[in-house]
Amino acid sequence: MSIAVAITIGFVYTWICVLATVWITQSNKSKREKHRLDQVVNFSSYYAVLEYHMGRAYEIIYKDRILIYSLESTKLDTKDFLAASKAFGSLVLRMLGPNFRKEFVDLYGDEETFFFILTEYFNQKYEDDEIRKGSMDELMEKEVEAD
Repeated sequence: MSIAVAITIGFVYTWICVLATVWITQSNKSKREKHRLDQVVNFSSYYAVLEYHMGRAYEIIYKDRILIYSLESTKLDTKDFLAASKAFGSLVLRMLGPNFRKEFVDLYGDEETFFFILTEYFNQKYEDDEIRKGSMDELMEKEVEAD
C-alpha cells in the first residue's frame, strides 16, 4: 500500500470519527433536552412524588424532634432548628432513593438548589405548626383569664 493511500484512509477514518463523535454528542444532547422538557411537562407528577416524601419525612422529624416544643408553645432554638432541618433534608433524600434524587437534582439544576427547595418546605411547615399555634392560643387564653 502506498503512502498516499494510507494517508487518504487515515484522513477518511479521522473524518468518520469526528462526524460520529459530533452525531453522538448531538444525540445525547437532544435526549437530555427531551428528558428535561418531559420533566417540565410532567412537573405536577414529579412534585406529587416529592411532596409525598417531604410530607412523610416532616411527620417523622416533627414527632421525633419538634412535637415536644410545640406542645410547650415554644420554638426550637437555632441550633436545634438547623439540626432538624438538616435531618429532614437527609431523610427526604434517603426516602427518594438514588434514582429520584438524581431526577430532582437534574430538574432543579444542582444539589444546592434542590436542598434549598427541601429546606424551604421544612421552614414553611414549621412556621405553620398548628399544634404550637393552638398551644400558644390556649396559653394566652389562660393568661387573659388569670388577669
